[in-house]
Amino acid sequence: MRFHAALLGNGHTAALVEPDLSLSWLCIPRFDSQPLFAAALDPRRGGSLRLQVEVDGRPVALALVHQEYVDRSAVLRTEVAGDGIRLVSTDFMPWGKHGLVRRIRVDAPGRRVCLRLTADPVRSVHLPVSREEGLLRTADGTLLIRGEGLDPVGEEARVYLAWGGTTDAALAALREVQTASAEAELAHWADWIAAARRPLSVPPAWAEAYWRSLVVLRLLTYEPTGAPVAAATASLPAIPGGDHQWDYRYLWLRDGYYTAMAFDAAGLHREARRFYDFCFTLQGPDGHWQQPLYTVDGQTPHEHLIDDLAGPGGEVPVRLGNAASGQLQLDNEGSILHGLWFHYRCSGDKDALLRHWEGVRRAAEWTLANWQRRESGIWEIREYTGHWVHGKAMCYATLTSAARIARTLGYAEEAGRWAEAARRIAAVTVERGWDRERQAYVRHWGAEPPTVAPMDISVLALVFYGLLSPHDPRIRSTVEHMYRPADDGGLLLYGGVCRWENAAVPFYLPTFWLARYHLMAGEMDRCDQWVEACLKAATSLRLMAEHFDGRDGTQWGNFPQAFSHEEIVRLVIERSQGWTFFDWEFQD
Repeated sequence: MRFHAALLGNGHTAALVEPDLSLSWLCIPRFDSQPLFAAALDPRRGGSLRLQVEVDGRPVALALVHQEYVDRSAVLRTEVAGDGIRLVSTDFMPWGKHGLVRRIRVDAPGRRVCLRLTADPVRSVHLPVSREEGLLRTADGTLLIRGEGLDPVGEEARVYLAWGGTTDAALAALREVQTASAEAELAHWADWIAAARRPLSVPPAWAEAYWRSLVVLRLLTYEPTGAPVAAATASLPAIPGGDHQWDYRYLWLRDGYYTAMAFDAAGLHREARRFYDFCFTLQGPDGHWQQPLYTVDGQTPHEHLIDDLAGPGGEVPVRLGNAASGQLQLDNEGSILHGLWFHYRCSGDKDALLRHWEGVRRAAEWTLANWQRRESGIWEIREYTGHWVHGKAMCYATLTSAARIARTLGYAEEAGRWAEAARRIAAVTVERGWDRERQAYVRHWGAEPPTVAPMDISVLALVFYGLLSPHDPRIRSTVEHMYRPADDGGLLLYGGVCRWENAAVPFYLPTFWLARYHLMAGEMDRCDQWVEACLKAATSLRLMAEHFDGRDGTQWGNFPQAFSHEEIVRLVIERSQGWTFFDWEFQD
């Protein structure tokens, strides 16, 4: 899918704006609410909000001239032109308010220009939408659509969208957004971004990708709880013509941890702290996080099939909700405890350790009792369970992080016991994960026959979390295998890196992970090669989906994807300083 859409957001939900100024994705009032416009998913039945231009009484098609974000903000400026006229639209969603503002200026001397808004909501029996004049209503909320100065256009036309859980709430939101200004929004973003760390000695394109990715990560964060969602959209096809359509509009503990690490690396410690504070409210009494993912307010996202929608290439099924919430994934505890330790190392926020000590203790004890269980793993395989190398490495990270937190807080007995248990886990993982025949680490061991463990990028967790050195001969041999083509037992395909062998398209996260491995190994040129490949594949607005095709920049999967952008943030900082946070954070 050749996405060229821009992302807007307000800390509660997000919208996609196409180059033709249509809205192709919007859920109200939250990220994980029912989709109202979903043409980004299904161009035929998904629905959109379109702007039609009439010049001297006849329709005119305008072509994109330029689209860009204004400075380091989420204010979008789009210029289109045709038939002798030029139109410039400035779009933004006022932060913390429930609406979207569009300001339109038209340059058409001597011409009569009129603008028409056409709201065509999603058409699905599973997602009912009722319509009244200037109003759309779903099961989750009400959208009001208002225009000023559209017929004809004078000095400036304005479009306001406002929403709320009820019509009264939407009307109150409308009054707020009608007073919002692009200038105030730009000032808001300038104040926020000013607190971020500045990367040094990196190419300008890297620095711009860093700043844009920080904005994206904030746009994907649900401000009321501090929960980052994995992506703004649901069920956009991950592979062409396949059945990998998943709903990513939720808080994954793993993806949220990656995002929080990016915030901490960039010096935005408030955002990271709010994530960990919220996650500890979701912890079970036994110390385990029962779900790998939650709604943005901490509930279970039950999965449903939407059988009258399909992807752009006819891909089915379309899913809303996500059944992976019921899986056992052993990296839950490691994500939160390792992230909390990372937060402390970056910020010196000892209060976070003190506040969550009891949760840390319970998570460590749960891991001690459960690390030997089979799991569905980082990629949430639904067909089988096994002993994933990545999951065991994250159990090691749980206990090493817990031991360091305990030592920092003066709990020497717990620190020693957990550190010793971590060493035992590392010994088992390093031995059992090794495939002697292939002379490489592979995804898992102990899966039910006839499952054969594939080459998998996630085994690099052995290096990232300190079980093995990047220079260990076994790791070197594993990475050599990764450099084979994906259809020959390796991971390389179409100018990128796949997450496992025989995958259909490359994946941003594994491509960045291979870059990080090379950075840790001191191989800067190879690190730079993979970062450049990702930047080249990103859209003109520096946005990245989950997967990509390096041959033509096609984006696949939900868009934009948080873990693609958090990797840019961390890698740019790490590359600028010449070493990774994994090299540093576990130093006592």
